[in-house]
Amino acid sequence: MIGTSGVLAPARTSRSLRLLVGAEAVLVSLAAAGITLLLARQFRAPGSEMDEGAVLAYSDRIFHGAIPWRDFQTFYGPGNLWLVGLVSKVFGPGVTTERMVGLGYRLAVVLGIYVIARSFGRPAGLAAVALGAFLVPGQGVAALALWGSLALAVVALAALVAACGRPRGRARDCLLATAGALSGAAILVRFDAVLAVALPAAVLLPLVSWRDRRRFLIAFAIVSAAYVPQLWLTGRGDLARLADQLRHTEPGRRLPFPTPQTFPGMILVPAIVVTVLLVVVGALLVRRRRRELLPRVMLASGLFSLALLPTALSRMDGPHIVPFAVVPIALLPALVITLVQPLRGDHRLPIVPFAGTVAALGLCAGSVLIVLGAGPPGLKAVVTPEPLTSSRVTFGGRWFPVATRSEAEASQAMVAAAARLARPGQTLFVGPADLRRTNYNDTYLYYLLPQLRPASFYMEMNPQTANLPGSGLATELRHADLLILNQRWDSWPERNSSSKLGSPLPNRIVANEFCTVATSGDERLLRRCS
Repeated sequence: MIGTSGVLAPARTSRSLRLLVGAEAVLVSLAAAGITLLLARQFRAPGSEMDEGAVLAYSDRIFHGAIPWRDFQTFYGPGNLWLVGLVSKVFGPGVTTERMVGLGYRLAVVLGIYVIARSFGRPAGLAAVALGAFLVPGQGVAALALWGSLALAVVALAALVAACGRPRGRARDCLLATAGALSGAAILVRFDAVLAVALPAAVLLPLVSWRDRRRFLIAFAIVSAAYVPQLWLTGRGDLARLADQLRHTEPGRRLPFPTPQTFPGMILVPAIVVTVLLVVVGALLVRRRRRELLPRVMLASGLFSLALLPTALSRMDGPHIVPFAVVPIALLPALVITLVQPLRGDHRLPIVPFAGTVAALGLCAGSVLIVLGAGPPGLKAVVTPEPLTSSRVTFGGRWFPVATRSEAEASQAMVAAAARLARPGQTLFVGPADLRRTNYNDTYLYYLLPQLRPASFYMEMNPQTANLPGSGLATELRHADLLILNQRWDSWPERNSSSKLGSPLPNRIVANEFCTVATSGDERLLRRCS
């Protein structure tokens, strides 16, 4: 009997462990499938005329020889455009292809957070997936640089955490190289992500030998070295212009701190608090247990979120706050479990620590209720989804979804008229009607009319850049052939420096040298009077 029980007990334990692992895998897979279904609805949503339009237009232009920073203005790295352009080359250019890349970004964020939180136990990992599933689907599915950089950085941190938790061997080597390569790729997408990948690496890499650290550093150096040809092709003068324009446009994009009654405010404040707690608690635990993994994971996650905070504060709206907040909010259960159940020397937490799990689930429920009552980016959009409708502007097999039928009809008329008037080699400029305020424009029109070369470096409009004296816009307009100007963007309502009027010279050039040939809604098509 003793021998029998001695044999059966380990078998039962092993069977229970396999069941737990299998159940966990099923739950994570179901969560990923649920997120995919929720995000699939966003494929029918209207696109952002400038932001998503720029991704489409720029990724298309780079395969026609255009160089970011030299041939068109962008304040991000080239990595996202290279990736979207490459995927478009394989599957064909289009909104669907671009949004598939965006879908991949968001799934990578949630699954990367799961891997990080899972090191604190199954409850923390599953709760992180649940919170990510509530926050991510409401933010659209466009392949924006912010989400691309976040996805690559989160997965890089997850790979680094997994590598540090493994013994020396091929698996650790592969994970460290992957983490380094993804860290370099994150910087290629957004160069301001350098702290978000450097600070966690500085915390976690001391757990491995110098030989292992070199794998991470070499992979990072190889991938990030792609900036070298980009900088060489751009040139010192264009880089100086980019830095100057970035400095000027920042005050025109800032927004005031959101009120706590709104969705962004309800998420931003808790995310900042959790970020500070992750850094403080992690630092204290690292000081006491220098060679343990979990304290360093907590500190690395806190520093990661802290490095992303300036991006959220630079423009405090939902599209910028949620990408920052999703990591600390999803790691909130891990923080609670750590505070309730002290870390043990064997790097494990009890599978179901009663008090910690109850507190974590309670905080998760509270966060869900906040999101439910705050607006569409969370559970409200899941429980009572509103139908997402859009109208398409189409030309030559390409299309772009806009919010209203009237907007689609106006843009459709402009695109059709421009295509009729266009001659080979001619150029097109797209902007607002009043060029003293360059806050927004319909950049997607460049994507719909690829046969027309962009007439300006300013394919997208940013405040206090194109409208500044000496920006070069006036000179570019003198050589343009066709203009599409939209009056809808003239009443830009934000309370910041975007309300300042810039140089009147571009307006005078339009009035003196161009004639209106078509009008529809708020839009006008003009060509050179001669």
